[in-house]
Amino acid sequence: MSATFRGHDGGVDTSGDGVVNVVLYLVALALFVQLAVRMLQLGPTARRFPVVALAATIAIGVPSLLQLVWPAIGEALRRDPAATLDHAQWWRVLTSIAAQDGGLIASVFNLVVVAVVVTLGEWLWGRWRVLVLFLLPSILLNLLAIAWDAPGGGSSFASDGLLASVCALGLMVSTRMIVRVCALAVMAIGIVLVLLNDAHGVALLVGAALGLAFAIRVRARGPARSIRPTD
Repeated sequence: MSATFRGHDGGVDTSGDGVVNVVLYLVALALFVQLAVRMLQLGPTARRFPVVALAATIAIGVPSLLQLVWPAIGEALRRDPAATLDHAQWWRVLTSIAAQDGGLIASVFNLVVVAVVVTLGEWLWGRWRVLVLFLLPSILLNLLAIAWDAPGGGSSFASDGLLASVCALGLMVSTRMIVRVCALAVMAIGIVLVLLNDAHGVALLVGAALGLAFAIRVRARGPARSIRPTD
């Protein structure tokens, strides 16, 4: 998870770096992978090359790693409530996804998560949906973080939202018990993180809500075993 900022005066935590928070996040990630793999087993065996996943990993990875050498890159991209509100630098709401905090280890971990989550999400949602469900939670959470006066950056809001959206898809279109249990467990983790004042819980719930909206339309298009939506 991105190491960003702990809200002022005990406010909302956008770092997610507490021991309990990290453990819960890793459990949610493991549950997501289990769910996604089970869902993919019901779909076609031949899958298109994950173009969006590759593009997202490169687009986020290059500036994330370069900022370790040239910190000015991170400063120009990161979420900055004062600069956004006082100087209309609203692009930071989007570009902060590529401003990883926490050093090399955190950056590499977040990029691996992006590659895995977007690849599985792309195979299940399709290309344009996965792009929307990856970027929109990040934008919404960064807008909230500005309201919370929390500077920082990272791709975890985007990854959280997308993985929760896939869980919502599984809950709606799959009849397999293991898929539904994993999906409900991820959403429960999101609620627990919210209760812990962790913004990543909000990202999970936002992603689940968006995924539910998309999944309702997908479910209306065919039988439950038609897991993978078509573009």
